[in-house]
Amino acid sequence: MQFSKITSVFVAAICLVLVGCTDNGAITKSPNDDRAYRHLTLDNGMRVVLVSDQDTDKSAASLTVFRGSYHDPAGREGLVHFLEHMLFIGTEKYPEVDGYFTFIQSHGGGANAYTSSDHTNYFFDIQPEFFHEGLDRFAQFFISPNFDPAYVDREKNAVHSEYQLQIKDDGWRGFATQKALFNPEHPLANFNIGSLDTLSGDVHADLLDFFHNHYSANIMGLVVLTNEPLDDMETLVRQTFDPVENRQLEQIHPQAPLFKKGQLPGTLEYQLLKDNHELSIVFPIPSQMPHYRSKPINYILNLLGHEGQESLHRLLTEKGWITGLNAGQYDVDPNTSLVYLDLRLTEEGLAQTDAITAYVFDYIDILRESKLEAWRYEEQAAIAELGFRYKEEDSAMGTVRHLSPLLQYYPTADLLTAPYLMEAFEPALIKEFLSYLRRDNAAVVLASPSVQGRNIEKWFSVPYRLKDGISESGDTQHDFKLPASNPFLPESLAMLPEDDHPPQVTGAGQKAEIYLDTDLTFGVPRAVMHISLRNPGGLMSVSDVVHAQLYAALVRDDLTPLAYPALQAGLSYGVSSPPKGFRVTVNGYSDKQLVLLEEVLARLVNLQIDPERFRVLKAEQERNLANAGKDRPFQQAFARLADEIVSSSWTPEAQLNALRGVTPQQLAAWRDQKLAELSVQALLLGNLGAKDAAAVRKLLQQQLPLAQVSVAPPRNRLVKGSERVDIKVDHNDAAMLLYIQNDTTELKDRALSGLLVHLIRPAYFATLRTEEQLGYVVAARPAVFRHRGGIGFVVQSPVAGPDYLKARTTAFLDVQRKKLMDMPATELAENKEGLITSLTQKDSNLGERAWRYWNDLDLGITTFDSNQRLADAVAEVTQEELLERLDQVRAKADNAYLMIYTNGKFN
Repeated sequence: MQFSKITSVFVAAICLVLVGCTDNGAITKSPNDDRAYRHLTLDNGMRVVLVSDQDTDKSAASLTVFRGSYHDPAGREGLVHFLEHMLFIGTEKYPEVDGYFTFIQSHGGGANAYTSSDHTNYFFDIQPEFFHEGLDRFAQFFISPNFDPAYVDREKNAVHSEYQLQIKDDGWRGFATQKALFNPEHPLANFNIGSLDTLSGDVHADLLDFFHNHYSANIMGLVVLTNEPLDDMETLVRQTFDPVENRQLEQIHPQAPLFKKGQLPGTLEYQLLKDNHELSIVFPIPSQMPHYRSKPINYILNLLGHEGQESLHRLLTEKGWITGLNAGQYDVDPNTSLVYLDLRLTEEGLAQTDAITAYVFDYIDILRESKLEAWRYEEQAAIAELGFRYKEEDSAMGTVRHLSPLLQYYPTADLLTAPYLMEAFEPALIKEFLSYLRRDNAAVVLASPSVQGRNIEKWFSVPYRLKDGISESGDTQHDFKLPASNPFLPESLAMLPEDDHPPQVTGAGQKAEIYLDTDLTFGVPRAVMHISLRNPGGLMSVSDVVHAQLYAALVRDDLTPLAYPALQAGLSYGVSSPPKGFRVTVNGYSDKQLVLLEEVLARLVNLQIDPERFRVLKAEQERNLANAGKDRPFQQAFARLADEIVSSSWTPEAQLNALRGVTPQQLAAWRDQKLAELSVQALLLGNLGAKDAAAVRKLLQQQLPLAQVSVAPPRNRLVKGSERVDIKVDHNDAAMLLYIQNDTTELKDRALSGLLVHLIRPAYFATLRTEEQLGYVVAARPAVFRHRGGIGFVVQSPVAGPDYLKARTTAFLDVQRKKLMDMPATELAENKEGLITSLTQKDSNLGERAWRYWNDLDLGITTFDSNQRLADAVAEVTQEELLERLDQVRAKADNAYLMIYTNGKFN
């Protein structure tokens, strides 16, 4: 399809976008956005965005301080991160150490923070009726924090535990080791988490010094969202945040170049713990921040990362050298950005890194020599504009958390639209940035378990070697072709009349049960299709699980050249293999969904299995299963819990054993047998009507051997007695997951355990993490497998073994009875309402609603109201019933539990 055919559609969409006025500083918002916005600057210099949403069921706020790890004092790496921790430990007005988290979580909310390179972001959400007090508690962090010296050592230990948590994570290990590439005078080269070493001595004095010299209202950005009118919000915010001191500080940005003269070209090789092989090629370029309105770099990244026919990705995939390719850009500071190409290598690819590097540079040379075509840019711009025109609402927390850091980067008018702007095709700028993608301006990074090196990274003990220059070799002549125009761009954006019904069965025939809901609540011409193909017996045995996962991977691999342009045009698909049978999902603009669905179903049923791709993807699946044993201890504990309880869940070791003997011929025969007869259960939600449902049914009848098939759901094993499972993780930290299972699958049982967790979770965190300093990961959470609920207590600890962690958990439970018994009726009622608010929080977008409906349908709940049912059950819980449930949980912690653990260094 030619671009000119769709131009008129997009012009209509683009003309509707600019509903704000950039001249007077109004915030430009999507026509699909019914929230009201106001930007203001407080008397103390703090920039504020107010968001009024009359329909929100959560209020939220985020405050970003424009100081981050780049601003750590020399010799105090991690101090900014440590300060982030300390702000939560009480204020003059609210001195309780766990008071903030307890208040927020009791009233249906959550809170967190993170430290980035150039900013620190604090955020929370809560029920609207408790927002005023929540906001006041939040503001006191920046007005009168206690910085109680009694908690300095405890939070130093928490920071160190967080560091130890990541010590064997390849992502963090790689991030730390790649710093060896950079100019040591640039702050990106510094360690940024913090440890007992970097925070040793009188860190309290340095903490106070940093707060008073770097936390100032005039370098803060605040975003507040609630259901009140903007005028009332402004009054509230001025009263609450005007007391934050303005110390008249300036923005501080790195001045040193990211790379010193002579550092490039260079090659870094470092060792991974997991059995993966990764190759990255990185180019420093001038900062892209000044060009956010035109985004010339997007033209280059679109071609560099394209996965269609005749692309770099396709060539390297067909050679069996890679299983993934990603091109992107990262803004380092106001002077420098990085363009990167990440490639996930096969074993064969690891032996061909020089040839792969040569192909990459050859392809870049072709891009540099090719004519720059306006239609390519205009196609990207049109898709971006369409994305903004039909932008769906984010959650309250997601909105404020995303927006507050942007106050550092963009003018008021562009806060919402900046990621979508592509206003001008600028070939001169595109050529300029292509000129930086040269061999003499590149860093090549290779990561693999096989890498050895004399150098050892200081903080994560990673062996590495760094050398001048880059290597490329081989006969890399190839006739690359740049992609054609995108065939999946929607030609119709018309929206159907909305019905006000929940999903209802449409058409006839139990062989294909299709639920339809024409839902235009979110004002977008999009839809979601979930289609489950049910075969006799499902996909529940370990043999079926590994066969299905491998076959689904082969189908997705074969579809890549077709699906990539669809994804670019806002249309995605998925093929997965849950226990009841293969599931196909299509999500995005409804106009071309049936075209994509037809292709996906055809490949799923009739894929010609290529022996070479089979070999590559089977090896990747084997590596992934083996690598699961190198995840963080607490993550492995949760994964093992499902393996122990659910009949269709299998350990990685069991899956590896079942996978080893699979051949292409066997897999094809398995596919033919499993897909010989199928029934379908489907959910169509969004901009689809009865005609679309009929077309889907017709397509299913044409493509699939439909039959009457009934599949029983997976079974849950009942915990009997005291069960212990040692998962033996290679990590110094110990971990304990204590699982207490409900006796029944009744909704009342789940309501009781869910409310009990809601009540004790803040205190469990405060006691074992803050007071007893047992580890960074401390959590109590509901553990629900289909209809059967339960409670999981998890701790990962660098200081104590699993038996001690269990003992401290039971000791914690011992003191909760009196607290619960003495709890005033009003406090219990507020906590119940807080949990109910969380359970019944409205869907933020179409995809979220479709997934909620699909989960209900999979559980057989065709009224699609499971959350409301659970909330109603919570409302009926009495204090006496809660005390009885707490007694049951405490008794089971001694004699009817499942404990999954690893000893770490505590043998």
